[in-house]
Amino acid sequence: MKIVGLGGGIGASRLWTALLARGGDIDLTLAVNTGEDLWIHGLRVCPDLDTVLYALSGRQDTERGWGVRNETWRCMDTLREIGGDQWFNLGDRDLAVHLYRTGRLRAGHPLSAITTDLARAFGIGCRALPATDAELTTRVVTADGRDLHYQEFLVREHANPKVARTYLRGPAPAEPAVGLLAHIASADAVVIGPSNPIASLGPILHLAGVREALKRVRERTVVVTPIVDAVPITDPGERARARSRARLLTAAGFAPTPTGVAAFYADVAATFVLDRADLAQLPAVEKEGPRVIAVDTLLHRGADPEPLLAALA
Repeated sequence: MKIVGLGGGIGASRLWTALLARGGDIDLTLAVNTGEDLWIHGLRVCPDLDTVLYALSGRQDTERGWGVRNETWRCMDTLREIGGDQWFNLGDRDLAVHLYRTGRLRAGHPLSAITTDLARAFGIGCRALPATDAELTTRVVTADGRDLHYQEFLVREHANPKVARTYLRGPAPAEPAVGLLAHIASADAVVIGPSNPIASLGPILHLAGVREALKRVRERTVVVTPIVDAVPITDPGERARARSRARLLTAAGFAPTPTGVAAFYADVAATFVLDRADLAQLPAVEKEGPRVIAVDTLLHRGADPEPLLAALA
């Protein structure tokens, strides 16, 4: 069964990991968001791609949800000692990946080829590709007029500023990674992961031909909600990510609820997976047009993955 997964970051990586672990005859292709990629300390860092690569290879620090387990921080400690910029933490093992990627980018290799080689080196049993080889970056304009890289907004500012608007900086339109449109067209199912709709999926939907390709396979496309309103969030990192989703959706004119997410994807996905904790919202989600399937979606809180995975196809 051919499945294409769209998205990236912590929520989507949990879903992709469960899907890959299920085994069977699944032929999985992941197109991962690159809109959050940034240059920092002279290195090209790809947060969503790296989160997916670390998760699928079993290297991820599952307590933090990002980065590498058993990480060390000697480089950051030294940066702190000498007064360097430290708002974006990069562990020592993580840095090795960024050094490798940056060296190859500067030698003229496309990000997709580099990512394929990283996935092979990590022993990942599926295709994991950047959605595009272009540098297409999500920018956030705050209510007080600052123009921030999305990572500055999320990590440095903890998604606290109110948002006036977001926009993409880069080629317009950027070309999708080679083969992505063909993978979408031939997929038995397309799964839009539980990622930030604006920051993680917006850049993918903006790529030349992607939205049109998804419209053609709308009946085979499933969205997994990234928002579960009825479950309290206690982790500070999760709270910041939830705040980011809410601020960006609101700025784009959508309610920061499962219903708002369903409205955002209404033209490209015919099925919406709602968390059972939010069953009260099912009628409102249905009014946006999709078929609704209600299952437990919070895999990191111990939900049985089988009902969720069954809903994807």
